Amino acid sequence: MTAREAKKTAAEIKTLIKQLSPEKIKELVVRAGIYTPDGKLTKPYRQDV
Repeated sequence: MTAREAKKTAAEIKTLIKQLSPEKIKELVVRAGIYTPDGKLTKPYRQDV
């Protein structure tokens, strides 16, 4: 992927995220393993671990 393609992809992702409701964003980050269902960061994303 070229830098130009990466910028285009990033812009498309940002546009899609802006269209999501807060509930859908929460579902997405939980499914991605960034947050737990109760709203806490998972270990790979915490600085205190």
